[in-house]
Amino acid sequence: MKLTMEREALLKGVSRTLGVVDRRGTMPILSHFLFTAQFPDQVAIAATDLEVSFRGIWPARVEEPGALTLPAHQFHNLIKELPGTELELAATDTTRLVVSVGESRYQFVGLPAEQFPPVPEIPDQPLVPVDSRLLREMIDKTLFSVSTDDLQYHLSGIFWERVDGPEGLSLRLVSTDGHRLTMIERPLPQSEQFHIEEGILIPRKGVAEISRLLAEEEQVGLGLSKKSLALKADHKYLFIRLLEKKFPDYRRIIPESFAYRFTLNRQMLHDVIRRISLLSTERFRGVIFHLGRHTLEATFQNPEVGEGRELMPLTLEQGDPAGLPLTIGFNARYLLEPLSAMSGDTVILEINDKDRPCRLMSQDDPNYFGIIMPMSL
Repeated sequence: MKLTMEREALLKGVSRTLGVVDRRGTMPILSHFLFTAQFPDQVAIAATDLEVSFRGIWPARVEEPGALTLPAHQFHNLIKELPGTELELAATDTTRLVVSVGESRYQFVGLPAEQFPPVPEIPDQPLVPVDSRLLREMIDKTLFSVSTDDLQYHLSGIFWERVDGPEGLSLRLVSTDGHRLTMIERPLPQSEQFHIEEGILIPRKGVAEISRLLAEEEQVGLGLSKKSLALKADHKYLFIRLLEKKFPDYRRIIPESFAYRFTLNRQMLHDVIRRISLLSTERFRGVIFHLGRHTLEATFQNPEVGEGRELMPLTLEQGDPAGLPLTIGFNARYLLEPLSAMSGDTVILEINDKDRPCRLMSQDDPNYFGIIMPMSL
């Protein structure tokens, strides 16, 4: 193998593998990326952890083709610091690559390309074009409530589902960690070609890599096989192995009605909770709401740090005033994360009682909301 390549192009290619490679696994090859020089003018860079796979094509001047694998993070860290705009790369055998620029010369020890696991191929059916901004918005607004508990494997991803509503076909994304649930729905007419009637479960790591790819492109193509989701954007390909565990019946978690509905200023509510939560610790995270007809009193007590109290206006839109004030406790983070993701000036907080799930949503966007379980007082 022998080639010359723009440093920035090589850096971009290798950086796309960093979120994919497995640094802590038992297979050393999975911490490497596959580097393949192809005649006459391109290199292919691929990475996989057997669950998430990436492959991309970048321009280069190839004198001799070849392939080998290289340690992704160490290689990236060096390329990022090297001077010059062009790099010379030459393999001395099937495992060693020499990188040269000016008077600088580095040699990397990799592994043979034959040991690298196969990267999936794009499915045979046509890809469904999707606006990157729309899909990235949906992911960013649901990713925070995916479970990080390894024992809750069935909750460790975002559930994608195609739904037929009053405005036509839509794509719905749902995530939950057992304490809260987040759901967003957006019109997607092309989803009739995207056969996910039963729904698919995309793992957390795969969803994060999808979001990274979407940030770089205006449009992507989606394809689905029996066991994986594929995305194509220009000369970049991302493959996500679907989780085979069954996602819970989220519809049973969403209350059909609420006894009380309050409207509040979104930014003010966010700021009040954020300030009070500055006193929280690992043991004490709960913020207490005392909801009246015209005022929300938010309080927090932490015997290790101190206590806080703030007042802000609210409006009772629905419910019997005789049942107020209503006292209910929340994990502050479960409120802050959806409030940060929402837009609009006004949010709606719907409650039945202090022990049942509540709903928080923007007044301007009823198709995006969070269901939050209160904390025991």
